[in-house]
Amino acid sequence: MRSCNFKLLSIFFFFFILANPLNAQQIQNAVSMEIERDASFQKGSLLSLVVVIKNTTPDKINGKINFTLPKGLRNPAAQGLEIEMLADETRHIPVKFIIEEEAAAGSSAIVCKLIDTSGKLLAEQSTNHVIGVNNTLIITPLETSIYRSSDNEPVKVKIKVSNKGNIRQNITLVCKFPDPTNGNLFLEQNAEIAVKKDSIFTFTYLPSKQLAKQSGYSVRISAFRNPSKEMFGNTMVEVQNIASVQQYQGDLFINFLDEAQNQITSTYRRFGGGIDFYQLRGSGGINVPSGYLFMQGNVAVTNGQEIPLITNTNLVYRQQQNEYTIGNINKLLEMTLVGRGAEYSHTFEKNQKVEVGFVDQNYNLIEQDGWLKNGYGFFAKGMLNSNNSSRNASASYLYRYDPFEKAKHSFLGTEVNYDFNPIWRLNAKVNGAMSIYEVQGFVKPSFAGETNYSGKIKNFNINGNYYASSDYYPGNRRGSMQLQQNIATNIKNHNLHANVIFSDFSPKFYSFETQQKSTNNRIEVGNRFPKFRDFTLNLLYQYQDESSNSYNRLLGNSDNTAQKMFANRIVEQFSWVNNASRQSAVLGLETGIVRYPMQTDNNFQMKINANYNYRNFNINSTFQSGSYYLSEYAFSSIAGNGVNYEKLSLSLFYTNNFVNDKVNLNTGISYIKDIVYGKSPSAFINAKYNAKAFSTFFNSSWYNYSVGSLSNNTLTFEVGVTINLQKTILNPDQKSTIKAVLYYDTNNNNQYDPGEKYAANYMININKVALQTNADGMATYKRVPYGTYFLKQFTQDGWYYDDATFEVDRHSYRLLIPLHQSGTMQGKVSFAYNATKVVDFQHRASGISFSIMKNNQLVKKVYTDDDGKYISFLPIGDYVITIDEKSLPANTFCEVTSYDIALKAGEIVVVPEFIIKVKEKKINTKKFSN
Repeated sequence: MRSCNFKLLSIFFFFFILANPLNAQQIQNAVSMEIERDASFQKGSLLSLVVVIKNTTPDKINGKINFTLPKGLRNPAAQGLEIEMLADETRHIPVKFIIEEEAAAGSSAIVCKLIDTSGKLLAEQSTNHVIGVNNTLIITPLETSIYRSSDNEPVKVKIKVSNKGNIRQNITLVCKFPDPTNGNLFLEQNAEIAVKKDSIFTFTYLPSKQLAKQSGYSVRISAFRNPSKEMFGNTMVEVQNIASVQQYQGDLFINFLDEAQNQITSTYRRFGGGIDFYQLRGSGGINVPSGYLFMQGNVAVTNGQEIPLITNTNLVYRQQQNEYTIGNINKLLEMTLVGRGAEYSHTFEKNQKVEVGFVDQNYNLIEQDGWLKNGYGFFAKGMLNSNNSSRNASASYLYRYDPFEKAKHSFLGTEVNYDFNPIWRLNAKVNGAMSIYEVQGFVKPSFAGETNYSGKIKNFNINGNYYASSDYYPGNRRGSMQLQQNIATNIKNHNLHANVIFSDFSPKFYSFETQQKSTNNRIEVGNRFPKFRDFTLNLLYQYQDESSNSYNRLLGNSDNTAQKMFANRIVEQFSWVNNASRQSAVLGLETGIVRYPMQTDNNFQMKINANYNYRNFNINSTFQSGSYYLSEYAFSSIAGNGVNYEKLSLSLFYTNNFVNDKVNLNTGISYIKDIVYGKSPSAFINAKYNAKAFSTFFNSSWYNYSVGSLSNNTLTFEVGVTINLQKTILNPDQKSTIKAVLYYDTNNNNQYDPGEKYAANYMININKVALQTNADGMATYKRVPYGTYFLKQFTQDGWYYDDATFEVDRHSYRLLIPLHQSGTMQGKVSFAYNATKVVDFQHRASGISFSIMKNNQLVKKVYTDDDGKYISFLPIGDYVITIDEKSLPANTFCEVTSYDIALKAGEIVVVPEFIIKVKEKKINTKKFSN
């Protein structure tokens, strides 16, 4: 009986448990809810949803709608929304949510619940809302200009980075000080900035003496996101070194001119076992009141030498558009003039330039007995558009006396450079010469012409060089004819190229009976195949022929007939480059047939070249069998008829930098074996140490060769030191000294009256240079080029001066500056909020910026200190001060953003407080129902 009752009780309990969920589910399913997006409403700061509720019960329902929202979304009006629905009614309820600034990026759930008056859940639904990532970061300097008065005072650059996005961000700031003594100086700071937060970064650096002497420089700050290193902003801070006496320095890019490098190098070399060589060279310049002087020198002395050897030594005086040079002159004209002399050049306003000069052909500046004995010459040259490399023209005249040929040569020529467009360019030269030979007693005319061009026709890149000169032309390339043409194109990743060179050299001299004749022609056609992974293949066909009468005696030929050889070759080159491992390799193979002079049969020739690079190492080897040039064939014939020319060379090189690139090392060994040089091992080592003020170097080489019974062993080493002196910015203009005297003009009559005091330690701005007066109220600005300068208004300690423009046109310029009493504007910011109602924010009163405007023009920007206070001294007048809302902490605002202020002399105006308010979590609104 008990077991039967127990079974009935168990069955009843089971059906009771099963029936309850079903009943609850039926009640819930009687009211359904859906959440839809309102596609007709699109606004970035608002989210619009439509809640669809269906009452499928036969009864009327009353309830409230509540939302569970993620952080950053709010709509107080939608919370507790009362709803009343009839049986079988469907209701569409639009709801809008404000997406606040602190809303986090990513997907978050919005949950909607319908609860009846008894608190029972009737329906529930959720939807996901995705907020895109906003990674906006703003970088701003707290001070755009820093004034520095002491050389021992470090510079502090403060930068504010604001995270205006919706995710935490890790950043890196890189600060670059342009210190010439440390070109690779970068200061870095890393930080992680929370959402809607600000971070202040401070970079502290003590400038070197060289940087501290500059009147001003710019510090660059770049900001990067981590770990991608994507730059999101950069800014610049100007640093002004203020002093009572400063020198004009001009543009900083002048530092890179050679003329601005002041240095001295002393060297000792020893050649072999008995030759000592001492050398002293250097360069430097100084500014003078009208222009500048620049000098470079090179003095060398060896043991047993009577007088020093002075070369590449001259003195240059530059004065505006004029330049004078005396000393060693090197002019690479149609006939080279190298020696001691003088040169003058003048540049006109429209970039027209003339040059004239005289040169004694003696390279030692202090040679006493060689005056005009080695020949002499003078030249004149005129240029149009001398500063335009793409379109210019020139004409020149050159005279030179040659004592070896006993001839007087005169040249007249012209040259044109013309770029038709960025693709087609042309250079053309034409020169005519007239030579008077004293011994022969007659006049010989001659000429030379050359043209170079480059361009493109469809997909074909072409360029060529053509030169021709007559047999007795006395220029640098006498009796020459050369034609060179190149063409290249790309077809389906194949690089096809062809090159043709025809060269004929047959100069004639009245002073030599035997005339030289030689030709050298080459034709090349090749293809560089498409790159396959890390491999590249080049294939080339090459034809070469050479003829000359210069080696007849070595070949046993007594007449003047030119000997000729020609060859056909196939050149293959395989290259492999792996950037990840910093390795590369090149294998070149040349094979061909050649016919040598005085032979009827063809001979085989080949050359193998292998090169391998790994990081700082380089290995190179070459093996050659057969003569490639007439000179190689002629020297091999000395060893005997039928001796095949062979050459083997091996080399290993190593280069590296140590100690933060201050120590540079280059070293290597090599071995050469051939018929000409025999067995020749050699080695070298070059080391250099670079410091801020000096550098030292050590070079050494060893060379040995042995051919038969002849051998030689040479060891050479060199040590030296270079002293880097202070750089000088050379300026060719006339210069003045500006002496500015500042005084307090108490009666405002713009004149200095007895009893008025001079303004000590007051700062003025001339152009972009800041100077500070001494105890006598004077600031001196030296070596200032003539021209127009601007005095920029500045207010300090309640006194100011007016903007002014003045013209510096004399050697000493006195500038009297009256100071007028200014007004003082001061104020502060304060916070007003209810701590129980506001959203999260950063209680920061510092770094808030204000713009002070006058006549709709920005006068200056001021910033609050840690206490939220600011102060500014301004000339009298009407101003508008406006708070920069972007500089406020996140989630704060200011209802009154500007005030009108009238300043009077000597008065302090207190600006009404700027009240900073904080956004609140809830807003009291009237509830509504549909």
